[in-house]
Amino acid sequence: MVLSDEGMAGVFVTQKVRGPGKRYRHRKEGFSGCLAITKVRVICCTFGKRQINIAVDDARMAHLFVDTPEDTKLSISFESSNFRDGWEGVIEFRFNTEKANPFRDTLVRFGAQPGTAT
Repeated sequence: MVLSDEGMAGVFVTQKVRGPGKRYRHRKEGFSGCLAITKVRVICCTFGKRQINIAVDDARMAHLFVDTPEDTKLSISFESSNFRDGWEGVIEFRFNTEKANPFRDTLVRFGAQPGTAT
């Protein structure tokens, strides 16, 4: 385990997301979740459902964007088409965590991009 935090409050935000049987113009939903980074994977779960599950050596790591708008706020965002066939639109997870900066730094070290997806 490189870094983890659980029981984090957060907000799931979508912007013009379309997928098979789904359509969200703009959706915000609170959650309780966890984020774990190991030497081989990045895993994010909200309400016990896996949302992000990617190997750190996967080329798609470059399509994850991480930002810390405040010291205790972590944002992970991505264009959904890079991770799910038939999907499009930006998905963002905003976490409240004291480990926001270490998470950002670790994810960037593994290939994520600083900033937010557009």
